[in-house]
Amino acid sequence: MNRFFAGAVLALSILTGCGGDDDTPGNGNTGGGSGTGQTCSASNCTGCCFNNVCQTGNTASACGKAGAACSACGSLQVCRTDQTCGVDPNSVWRVQPVSARITSSNNGSSWDGDASAPDVVVAMRCPGSTTSTQTPEVESYTPAWTTGGCTAKASQLLAEPWVFQLWDIDFSSDDTITDSLALRITEEHLTAGTVNINASGGMTSMTLQLQKQP
Repeated sequence: MNRFFAGAVLALSILTGCGGDDDTPGNGNTGGGSGTGQTCSASNCTGCCFNNVCQTGNTASACGKAGAACSACGSLQVCRTDQTCGVDPNSVWRVQPVSARITSSNNGSSWDGDASAPDVVVAMRCPGSTTSTQTPEVESYTPAWTTGGCTAKASQLLAEPWVFQLWDIDFSSDDTITDSLALRITEEHLTAGTVNINASGGMTSMTLQLQKQP
């Protein structure tokens, strides 16, 4: 074999040995970040798994633990310290009655002496507060409000009831439309942003708005 031919064979053998092996672990690996090609799971991921890759599991876009599939938290949620999506317990929320429907009569009598519609207010107390607030007075069987609510932290709203009562304001003495009522607000209510309250006394329904404050 001449020197030129021998050199060509040697060069060809070197080039042939330089290619990657598609079956080598780590090439295109999508396992739990270990480089072994294994599936992301509780055995190798304390956070959550997204596209078979282990994530820290403590962000709103990828929340979870123990190798479970990552969850994307809702717009009003955070990834909490226990690595589950939920309402931030320190967030502040405004509780605002926005509308109600009142019965046409007060136990068979007119609400007011001139047979006009009741002058409705909602008196309320938010958890954590020792004082009451109330909506503006609205003369209507279907009153609506945009002001007059109260505020509290989510942790307080979830731990204690929101207390309220509807009144018909009169010149001499006010008429009760409902007794004093208590509503236990849930995380589902907060994330939904509204609560529909069923009939009680002279109120056939009421809608409550729950709005997270900046």
